[in-house]
Amino acid sequence: MEKQEIAYQNKDITSKVLAENFKGKTFRVYGLDLPGIKDTKPTNIPTVRANELRLDNLFELEDNSVAIVDYESKYDKADKIKYLNYLAGIANRYWKEKKECPLLRMVVIYMGDINIDKETANKIRRAIEMTQVAMIFEEEKQQAIKQAVEDSERKIVVNMIRKGYPTDEILFLMPGYSKDAIEAIREKSAKEEN
Repeated sequence: MEKQEIAYQNKDITSKVLAENFKGKTFRVYGLDLPGIKDTKPTNIPTVRANELRLDNLFELEDNSVAIVDYESKYDKADKIKYLNYLAGIANRYWKEKKECPLLRMVVIYMGDINIDKETANKIRRAIEMTQVAMIFEEEKQQAIKQAVEDSERKIVVNMIRKGYPTDEILFLMPGYSKDAIEAIREKSAKEEN
């Protein structure tokens, strides 16, 4: 069997191919708090020069900003010029199309092979675990807040019923409730009083 060469940019190529499935996803997996991806855009930036700038991915985000994504195997300070050219090229594309240029976000994701010591690896693992724990706590907190609001609103409806408010007036003051829900609370409240 003949040995095949693996492209130096294999991670970069894989990420570009996978990006076609990013619609509706977010960059949270990379630790970035950006709006979700609404659409994938063409990535070529025509230039007057003989070459064409070609960025890795261009995503329209849910807040209508645009994320220019480039995947790198290693850090190179000189790449900052390339990123500025990407930003200028995309802004120029909008200008030529006579469209207002949205907020542009430059996202560089490094995917090279990194050798780290065990202590650093453990710190990263703990940080990821803490992020997951924090997300669970946040979900529980949001659920508790939602439940507290629902309980509070229900108590208000019960108090209004006890004070003799008609259903139509409760509906007007508590728009989150349906007529059937108010009547069900009214019946349950009447049974509890008897």
